[in-house]
Amino acid sequence: MVSKASINSVSAQPVFSCCAKDDTHVSRPDEHAPISIMGDHTHAKGSWMASYRYMRMDMDGMRQGESRISSSDVFAEGFMVAPESMTMDMHMFGVMYGFSEKLTLTFMGNYIDSEMDHSVSSMAAGMINGGSTKFTARTNGIGDTKVGGLYRFFLKDNQKAHFGLSLSMPTGSTNKKDQIAGPGGPATRRLPAAMQLGSGTFDLLPSITYAQQFENTSFGLQANSVIRLEDKNSNGYRFGNVFGISTWVGHNLSEWIGLNLGLNYTYTGELRGTQDDVTPATGRTVPTAFGNNFGGERVDGILGLNFYVPKGYLKNHRLAVDVRLPVWQDMNGLQLEIGSTLTIGWQASF
Repeated sequence: MVSKASINSVSAQPVFSCCAKDDTHVSRPDEHAPISIMGDHTHAKGSWMASYRYMRMDMDGMRQGESRISSSDVFAEGFMVAPESMTMDMHMFGVMYGFSEKLTLTFMGNYIDSEMDHSVSSMAAGMINGGSTKFTARTNGIGDTKVGGLYRFFLKDNQKAHFGLSLSMPTGSTNKKDQIAGPGGPATRRLPAAMQLGSGTFDLLPSITYAQQFENTSFGLQANSVIRLEDKNSNGYRFGNVFGISTWVGHNLSEWIGLNLGLNYTYTGELRGTQDDVTPATGRTVPTAFGNNFGGERVDGILGLNFYVPKGYLKNHRLAVDVRLPVWQDMNGLQLEIGSTLTIGWQASF
C-alpha cells in the first residue's frame, strides 16, 4: 500500500523559491541563470538581494565580417592605426527589492577599466606617433547606471515568466582622453567611442524571461534589447540598438552545486553620427573612429557553475562563475574580435 506521504512526494511539483508560500521550501543551485545573464529572476514581497559581479572581456586580433585579418590588412584598407587587442574589466554592483509579490525593483551601477593596444603603420609612424609603431590607450571610471523593474505576469507550479524594463542613465563619461597617436604626433586626445565609459544617451532596456523547473534540472529563455532614446549624445554620435536572446539549461550536481549550459545570440547596429574631435575630416586614422566599424552579429556558448549555500551561517548566499566563448561572429567593417568573457558573481538574499 502506498502511503499518503509517498503520493505527495511523487505528485509534488518543483516550486520557485521567489514565489514559495511557506518557509519549508529549499532553494536550488539551478534557480538562477548563468551569472552573466541579468534580470533572470524576481523576488517575493519585502525581500532584498545584493549582488556583485566581476566581468573580464578579452579581445585579440582584427576581424572583417566572418574572417580574421592582420594589422597589415587594416593598413591596406587605408588606415594608419590598427587595434591589436583589448581588455575590459567591469565591476557591477546591484540591488533588487521585492516591492510586491509580482513587482521587483532593480538597480545596477558599475566601474570600468579598459586598455587597448594599437599598432601603427611603419609608413605613418613618423607622422603620427613620433616614429614608434606601438601605443596603448587606457581609461577607467564609473559607467552608466541602470534603474528599473521586473514584473512577473505568469506563475504556475514549476513555470514562471516576467517582463523587465530598465532605464540606462548616461552617468558614464564620453569625454575620456589619453596620450595617443594622431596627426602631428602623440598628444592628449579624446578616445574613440569603443574606449569611452558610457553611451552618452538615455537608453531603454526591455526584456522578457521564461523559466521552468523539473525534478533536478531547469530551463530558461530570455529576449532583451537596448533601445537608444536620443538621436545623438553631446559628442555627435549614438551607439546602435541591440537585440539579444539567450537560452540555458541548468542541472543540479548536488544541493550545493549546479551546472549551466547556454547559448546567446546578439545583434548590434552600427554607430550613427560622427565622433566629434575623433573622426578626422580627411584621411583614415583608426577604424574605431568610424561608425561603420561598429556592430554586427555573434553567437556565444556559455558554460557556468552556481554554488548555493542551503543552510548554516551563509545560507542564501550564492557564488557563480561562467565563461562565454565565441561560436560565430560576423562583424560590421573592421573590428577587434571578441574572445572569452569571464563573469564571477556573488549574490545574497535576505
